Amino acid sequence: MKLFFVFLFLNLTFNFPLFSQINLKVSASNQFRFGTGKENALTGDVTKKYFEEIGDVRLFISDFQFGARFEYDDPIEFGKGTKGISRRYAEYKKDAFLTRAGNFYEIFAKGLALNAFESRPIGFNTEFDGAKVNVKHSFGKKTPFKVNATILGGGLKYTDVNDTSRTEEYSVRAGNFNISPVKYFTLGGSYLYTNGKIPTGNIMTEIDAEIFEGNLGFSWKGIDLFLSYANKVTILHPNQVYTRSQAPRGDGAYGSVSYTRDKIGINIEYKNYRFNLVTPDQRSATNPFKPLPFQNAPSCIKVYSTTLLSRFPHNVDFGDEVGWQVDIFYSPSDRLSFNANASLTSRHYDYRDADTTVLTRYERIPRNNSFLPSLRNEFSPYWELFFETEYYWNKNLKTKIGVARKTSVLYSIVDPASSDIIRSFTVPLEFQYTIFKIYGLKVVAEFQRAYNSLRAGEKHYNSQFTSLSVSRSPNLILAGNFEFTDDEEDPSGKKFWANGELTYKFSSSNIITLSYGSERGGLKCSSGICRYVNPFNGFRLTLINNFN
Repeated sequence: MKLFFVFLFLNLTFNFPLFSQINLKVSASNQFRFGTGKENALTGDVTKKYFEEIGDVRLFISDFQFGARFEYDDPIEFGKGTKGISRRYAEYKKDAFLTRAGNFYEIFAKGLALNAFESRPIGFNTEFDGAKVNVKHSFGKKTPFKVNATILGGGLKYTDVNDTSRTEEYSVRAGNFNISPVKYFTLGGSYLYTNGKIPTGNIMTEIDAEIFEGNLGFSWKGIDLFLSYANKVTILHPNQVYTRSQAPRGDGAYGSVSYTRDKIGINIEYKNYRFNLVTPDQRSATNPFKPLPFQNAPSCIKVYSTTLLSRFPHNVDFGDEVGWQVDIFYSPSDRLSFNANASLTSRHYDYRDADTTVLTRYERIPRNNSFLPSLRNEFSPYWELFFETEYYWNKNLKTKIGVARKTSVLYSIVDPASSDIIRSFTVPLEFQYTIFKIYGLKVVAEFQRAYNSLRAGEKHYNSQFTSLSVSRSPNLILAGNFEFTDDEEDPSGKKFWANGELTYKFSSSNIITLSYGSERGGLKCSSGICRYVNPFNGFRLTLINNFN
């Protein structure tokens, strides 16, 4: 692949007239990130530095596309760093046909069988190295019969976001199709086979896994319905840790229905993920029967953009979780809108110790309505209620106010009294004002009352977050962020954090951001996958350039 790019470059440089009749375009982007300071870890303050350089180049020649990414992380902020070419591919697309060789991401339906993606803020990456082919075609004109099919194969090296010393390897073969035989309806299915190697200490455990998935879609006059079901079997190759062959099955279901009209939108989601129903002592990142790292189904939990509302997120357990979410949007006028959201999720079962000796042997307590989430602490429930209203007083002034209530329980079956219970009540406020069309003022203020059962002393505490930003369109933003808490047992040992940020746009494609100060840290999530980020005090620089 590298030799091909060199050959292509030399031909374009010295034989350019040969390509004068070919549609040729080059696109490039660059992102540079640098940070230095102190990180507040549990063992004390430690030096934190990162230096990340990412350069992407894409070359378009008629129906062909070639791309490469150069990455130099010394060190990377999160995850496992790379020095050299971290992505390269060649792609051909003509009408309804696409084929790609090299690196790629892919999602089948809603992700119950396959959802591979990258999230650098948490160091998550499930990028494939292989090939895929996609075909889209419509048969007929009056009521076309539509087909969309994909086949792929490749390898994947997944580094655990919470333990970068663990790398899992997978070889994957998969296919997906969607057809629309009649108007309003779509039918789809997926099949995935993988051979995986999962580290268990110093021993590598080998598995073979198969996933079958089917789905149904319906769309008519503002009503959209989607249903998906997947079944997974994992075959274990015996080794020193697992001495006998096993082949447990798991399954998962997801459904959503939405209704949209001019002034109102309603969306209802339901999840029932049973891909790895195991006893509490068997839940582990090294469990070979866990959901695969590229199985990332919908979380059915609202995603927030404000600081304190995002403070206590939920880490989705795709192996054992059932729940629902309802989201309603209503806009009675162009100036006024409302948003309401409610969600509840929990594990399927409670367990008990069935061994009367000093040993422990957990067994499941039967439950007839396991298809519904429970509010009992034994099921580790997570629920939230949220309401927000936004109002434009005029073309220059906008205000937004909300209220949210969350409860999260991480139950400890060994010692129920030590269960981690967090409750929070949050009120976010936002104010935006535009002056002379080019100057803007934005104020965000959030107030939160929280309860944490694991606090040794006072379990209730308050937090306040304030952000003030001033902008000059189109190129300058100055912002200051301030957070205060009266929590005597915050892991960082601090009660106040402040940082300033400057963003300057040399153009719409070239942006620099500088920041200095302290950040509180906490749990950071992406698509239900979470990692803990330590508090940070220091300097950050980000430079983004796009060349088209």
